[in-house]
Amino acid sequence: MNLLFDVAPAPGRPPLRFEVAGSRLLTMRQGDEPVLLGRVDDGHYGVDYVRIGRYRSAVPPLRAAHAAGLAADWARWAHHFRSELSDSAYGPLHAGRWLLSSRVPRLRRFRWELYAADEGYVDYEGDWPVLPLRTPSGPGDGRVKAYRKQARDGSLPPVLIWWVSCLCGYVVLDGHDRLAAALAENREPPWLELTRVDPVGAAAVTRLVVDRYLEREAIIRRHPGTAAALTLLGQHFGDDLREAECEEARTRAWPLAGGTAAWTRTTEECAPGWLASLG
Repeated sequence: MNLLFDVAPAPGRPPLRFEVAGSRLLTMRQGDEPVLLGRVDDGHYGVDYVRIGRYRSAVPPLRAAHAAGLAADWARWAHHFRSELSDSAYGPLHAGRWLLSSRVPRLRRFRWELYAADEGYVDYEGDWPVLPLRTPSGPGDGRVKAYRKQARDGSLPPVLIWWVSCLCGYVVLDGHDRLAAALAENREPPWLELTRVDPVGAAAVTRLVVDRYLEREAIIRRHPGTAAALTLLGQHFGDDLREAECEEARTRAWPLAGGTAAWTRTTEECAPGWLASLG
């Protein structure tokens, strides 16, 4: 299930955003508050990060009755989160085209480990991480226990994740307790991925898909008894077109006011000792 939607330009920066200083220093900020700090390593093979603990969910808490009404209808879940994100004072949406998708192929490589520590390292050449933006609750927490029952019976609402290219991974926008519940039950949670789309790149990929289809169709038509092959080709063509229109864009980042000095000052205030521990 894919839901494409456009966001109109708005003044200022989005509430949840990345800001960068130099070529190596990252800050994820929500409003005026830093929620995640990162430093790309010297070899550019990964990112050291520290979570600050000030994140607020990008969408309001799910009401049980509302969640039950949506059940496993992915289209309705996508429209729900689109509406909530569009009105959110804490979310990442900014001008451009976006995609909400229940198909998350990268997570086929996801290792079942919750990045529970407030500090860690994202390896660009490793498995795709899913980083919580707040410290995950334990398996015995009241909300997690309620969600564990839903994880067992297959009614768990989706975990909303955002693909972030500068981390080569995901951050959890909503559903930290749902993710913790699924992991406690050793089950994969239902995912809903938010990604920014590149319309220019999508148009270029679409042209390549069409050219490839026409070339293959011409080859098939040279031979008798090709109706079944043409039908199959057409099905693949439709799938490829749907994929092409979702061509991923890089996550946008804004310059950090004050540059490196401001990043260092924030790090010393919010995560004392972290920089020294990196060496």
